[in-house]
Amino acid sequence: MALTLASLPTVEQYDVNRAIIQPLFMGQDYMQYMEVLPNIKGTTVIDKFNSLSKITKAFTNGAFSSENAAQGATVTITPVRLEAEIEFRANELFNKMKGQLMRGNYEFDNVEGTVVKDILLNLIGQGVKADFNRQLWLSDSGSSDVNYGLYDGIFEAAHDAGATELNTISGMTQTEDAILAAGNGVKILQGLYDAASPELLEAGNHVFFVSGDIADDYMASTLEASGYAAAGYGALVNGVPNLTYRGIPIIARRDWDVAIAGESAGTFNGASSVNETYRAMLTTNGAFVVGTDFDENSVEQWYSMDNKAYRFRVSYMVGTALKDSSLAVFYVPDAMASL
Repeated sequence: MALTLASLPTVEQYDVNRAIIQPLFMGQDYMQYMEVLPNIKGTTVIDKFNSLSKITKAFTNGAFSSENAAQGATVTITPVRLEAEIEFRANELFNKMKGQLMRGNYEFDNVEGTVVKDILLNLIGQGVKADFNRQLWLSDSGSSDVNYGLYDGIFEAAHDAGATELNTISGMTQTEDAILAAGNGVKILQGLYDAASPELLEAGNHVFFVSGDIADDYMASTLEASGYAAAGYGALVNGVPNLTYRGIPIIARRDWDVAIAGESAGTFNGASSVNETYRAMLTTNGAFVVGTDFDENSVEQWYSMDNKAYRFRVSYMVGTALKDSSLAVFYVPDAMASL
């Protein structure tokens, strides 16, 4: 059979040493502020001892008389097992001739040993990490959403533990189901600080976790309030590694903005509109316990010869708990429900 131009395969030149990967906005590292229990295997109960006070009495010559021991309690972490699986058809990845790879005698149906495999591993690692971060904060076991109803994330754990929850803040004017009004970022931070318990303020090592819109509004309000003075600008941009309020670091979680805005209204407990991405929390180092055996490098991978597909899988357990209700205060636009 004679070859014609119509029967020849499409040939394109690829630079297989480079790839453009769409970024995932996952925010700064926040796990340093959590107490992480690694290698968790199931429901874990942690002893919690109440603080001791008023046990010092006047000296007497009589027999020793002890005060009643402080009553203890427990904190329970109930993790769930999650998994992420994905399949890539090798011939779809190689549907165009990639000259550099074909010269290496790689199989058309198998990406093993190619730079394509490295690109896929990078993509999958980013995706799993993004899911872990998003669900760890925003999950609610009472939700029917398949992406957010798996377990109680940090916000729901704080709510269920009885932490102080703010839905309105004095002096803050905000239209229902609208985007954050200018100037409200700093009011939310102030409201959280003012509502913090004495135990939380005394604990030290504080940190604010805020959505990206709150961080941006606070930055703009602070700069504008200083008239863009050199001193104010220098302190915000050059003098500290990140934004602070009353000396407390502010960690911007822009993935909250992306997740909430990308979902239908009502998906997230504490928000009734995709515009209500703004939420924040003031807590202290180690107040939350995260139990997990997650390891972003533990991705199983194999080539399925019968399916001519390259498959990836990762499975891990995760659960959250707040040690004490006094150690966190948070703001969400609408009241959260105990689900």
